[in-house]
Amino acid sequence: MCRINNFIPILTLLMHISSNEAGRRTCGGTYTAARGILATPNFPGPFDVPIRCQWVIDSSSAAYGSGNTSIIVYFTQLFTFEGLTFTEYQLYGNDYKINPKLIHKVNETNVFRIRWVQSYQSYLVIELKMQSSESAHIRVLDKFLDTYGFNITYEITTGGVRSPSCTMMDCGFTGICFDHYTKFSCKCFDGYSGPSCSEGPKSFCYTNGTPTCKNGGTCLHVGVAAVKCHCSKLFTGNTCETLLEPASAKGKVLLCILGSNRAK
Repeated sequence: MCRINNFIPILTLLMHISSNEAGRRTCGGTYTAARGILATPNFPGPFDVPIRCQWVIDSSSAAYGSGNTSIIVYFTQLFTFEGLTFTEYQLYGNDYKINPKLIHKVNETNVFRIRWVQSYQSYLVIELKMQSSESAHIRVLDKFLDTYGFNITYEITTGGVRSPSCTMMDCGFTGICFDHYTKFSCKCFDGYSGPSCSEGPKSFCYTNGTPTCKNGGTCLHVGVAAVKCHCSKLFTGNTCETLLEPASAKGKVLLCILGSNRAK
């Protein structure tokens, strides 16, 4: 566990253990292994700008077979919201680039929403092109203000997308998303626990033992100082306190339930 008021342990948690430490200090490269880590230089610290890096994932090797082989990139630790693109190619080399297709572009709207991208072409090129460091980190609340770039994972597989995957948002920004290649998990900061790091003595999801989100709503932290309620289909509001259905309709539903119970 790491302490929220100590930045150094957070940096340690963010850094995946990798057999290719040189890959962390360089910008881009070509990857042919079945799985690996793609990270910006000096992650989770800042990097020099302007910057232009390309990571090429090559699944053309005969070892992977053909047909349903795909490249999947999981956005486990993504803090960049601009200048990051994913383009697939049928063939890719220094002298030729055949059938390019942009399949994803990270922006402020989707940086929290998209968990992964998948390509069935032989090459996936990930490009980071940035003129300033303003969009190199999402400046989300609290202890991630000094976290820049990304530390994401990929795999070349004949299987499907592994689920459930996670992003930093799924860990409430009170924990860190890790890909163990067999499963995903959130490693929570001190004082937080649970699958999404939204439980524990420091969580605002409960007040004196009472859930903050009412009527079956799901509570998720957004940093250490705020929570968000995900409501069921029948309720809305900041804490899921408002019924969407008319009161008369609710009464009919309750009567039906009571009638069914009496019939039994």
